[in-house]
Amino acid sequence: MGDAEKLNLVQRIHSGRPGVLQVEKKAYELLLFCFPFLTIGILWETLVRFRVIDAQILPAPTMLFQEIYDLLLNKRILQFHIYHSLYRLCLGYLLAVVVGVAVGTVLALNRSLRDTFSPILSLLISIPTIAWIPVLLITMGLGDLTVITAIFLGGVFEIIYSSIVGMRSVNKQLINAARIMGVTELGLFFKVLLPGSLVAIMPALRLSVGYCWRALVGGEMLSAMIKWGLGKMIYEARFWNDVKVMIIGLAFIGIFGVILDRLFLKPLEQGTVEKWGMLTER
Repeated sequence: MGDAEKLNLVQRIHSGRPGVLQVEKKAYELLLFCFPFLTIGILWETLVRFRVIDAQILPAPTMLFQEIYDLLLNKRILQFHIYHSLYRLCLGYLLAVVVGVAVGTVLALNRSLRDTFSPILSLLISIPTIAWIPVLLITMGLGDLTVITAIFLGGVFEIIYSSIVGMRSVNKQLINAARIMGVTELGLFFKVLLPGSLVAIMPALRLSVGYCWRALVGGEMLSAMIKWGLGKMIYEARFWNDVKVMIIGLAFIGIFGVILDRLFLKPLEQGTVEKWGMLTER
């Protein structure tokens, strides 16, 4: 092999190396993420098998996987519970994000409105979402509307508050410069205010997912007209003392919460505030 061919081979190896390193990094991150769950699962399984823990009170992971298989393929009900819960969550959460950012922007840019509504916002933030549900059941009925509204209320006030803080933290010189350059109010929002306030808004978006899940479960448990949903599945399992179904419902709520955060919110954060240098990864 000549020198030119050797040099070409070395260049091909090095040019492909970044892709390999990226795959290795992702695999390592996945291993780190799964390791504590695997450790707890093995310990849990061992304690149940050696009867240190009563399987009737806390079933082993293998028993839970068998029950998941049964719910999915034999009874064919788990997928319907998951679908209806995710449908309600996504709809309520998206409404909370859109309304929260819009209202937060208006209040941030108008001092009179902000001073007027700040006490009301402080009052509403302090009310637990579960406390709204009995009122919503009376005013909106026992169906999906009540649950979606509860999810909306679970996230919107946190997003409004963080949007106000984020919008007010944007450098006024940037706003004035954009207006001098003839940027419209809509362009000012999308090109200056929203990007500049994402550092404050992003944590609220991630936290509000958890708040919305809590509202979803509470609403599904208490709404009598709802047939499907993870919250309804957990609530009905208690009548039969079916601990396996309860734990499976809790597990799927947590799993989908992590999935929404890892696949949607974290990439959004990395593609915006981290990419722009407004937030550094440590």
